[in-house]
Amino acid sequence: MEREAFLDRVGAARSGALLPATPPRRGAPSLPRLPDADLAARFVARLVAVDGEVHRVDAGDAASTIDAILGRHDAAEFLAWDEEAIGVPGLFERLAAAGRRRVPASTPADAAGRLAHQAGYRELAAAITGADAGLAESGSVVLVSGPGRPRMASLIPSVHIAVLRTSQIERTLPHLIAARPALAAAGSNFVVITGPSRTADIEMTLTLGVHGPRHVHVVLIDD
Repeated sequence: MEREAFLDRVGAARSGALLPATPPRRGAPSLPRLPDADLAARFVARLVAVDGEVHRVDAGDAASTIDAILGRHDAAEFLAWDEEAIGVPGLFERLAAAGRRRVPASTPADAAGRLAHQAGYRELAAAITGADAGLAESGSVVLVSGPGRPRMASLIPSVHIAVLRTSQIERTLPHLIAARPALAAAGSNFVVITGPSRTADIEMTLTLGVHGPRHVHVVLIDD
């Protein structure tokens, strides 16, 4: 069939097509129907299954747990969200007393300074963030970046430590959006992280840490 004749037939078919009417939206969006579960326990099991590590602690033990994780990875320096955004009072004081230094997250305005600053991230071993939510069915943590919450912290270092509270865990991403619809637009970046970065070649050989952190630790505070 000639091209013009084919296009004429497509145009004629489109002009006479009737699309189904869009049904009116009624109430809240439907959510997955899942059996009852202990959300914290399910979150822990799912994260461990994808090579993440969970440290379940009381609030008073969070700072010492983070210090121990940094020591395990020989991290003398770290990138971090602001302490208020992490949600562990006294954390930076505790880490400074242990001889650990927080690396500034702000980038210089001049090109040479910016390149020198970014080059320093190559040697940066660890970063600490808070978490805006956890997803029980996948063992994921949800991070929203913004002022005092650099997105580089969850992307560049080989060790990512995220602080999450049990009260922040939702069943799935649809459950989270239904419960907190404003969260998706709360910052400049909305990220869902499920365990360490992973990739596989054509022979399905799995490699961790190629496109992001090799180690993901979640300090889960019971509240």
